[in-house]
Amino acid sequence: MKDPLISVIVPLYNYRKYIGYCLNSILNQTYKNFELIVVDDCSIDNSYSVAKKFKKKDSRVKVIKTDKNSGYSKAKNDGIVISKGDYIVTIDADDMMTKNSLEIRLKAMLKHNVDFVYANAYFVKNKISLEECYSTNKHRINKSLDLYNIHAQSVTMKREVHVKYGLYDENLRSRSDREMWWRLFGKNDKHDKKVSSYYIDKPVAYYRYHRYSMWRKRKRKPDLDKKVTEMSDRAYEIRKKEGITKNNTRFLKK
Repeated sequence: MKDPLISVIVPLYNYRKYIGYCLNSILNQTYKNFELIVVDDCSIDNSYSVAKKFKKKDSRVKVIKTDKNSGYSKAKNDGIVISKGDYIVTIDADDMMTKNSLEIRLKAMLKHNVDFVYANAYFVKNKISLEECYSTNKHRINKSLDLYNIHAQSVTMKREVHVKYGLYDENLRSRSDREMWWRLFGKNDKHDKKVSSYYIDKPVAYYRYHRYSMWRKRKRKPDLDKKVTEMSDRAYEIRKKEGITKNNTRFLKK
């Protein structure tokens, strides 16, 4: 029986100094049956050219460029729409995977027969390389203990979840992941789960902590954090009333 195909989506915008580490971490996976789709959201720092070099080296790599800069959520959606995998993984262009990340995730999904798995991630410093990550496991671990504290870099979900519940909200340039988790698991009531899930209590990714990371921006600007949370909340409430929005229906037309 052939191994399931996993689609790994990497939204990219102005991360030239990090994208190589990210893509190498994916290409170094112990699990080999995957496609790697990089979606460049009109970077202006040569990120696209760096990513295209990987396409020439490995046939599993696809690199596309958006017509205009439309944000993180749109870039992820563009990758998901053209993907062919049975399972979907997204990872930010400044982050990396552990060597057996995809293998661990897929084994958990198959063993527990679930739609969605999530796990932990290592916090790593700004300039650390992939080789330095591999050489030591003495990094601080960011744990995802429940369905309302999910580390987006650790998630894998079945393709059919997106088909049924839609893509990421393209009106949200931040926190679209949170709105998605609310959509799949209910906002406050943990018994209102629409998809089955399993928590893997080990790190499967390296989350890079630097001055331009979204997490740090929110820490520096609590007002911004509050604003994007409120936007996610409104988007969730609208979708709960109206169902899948127009930007998600394009996935269903495939």
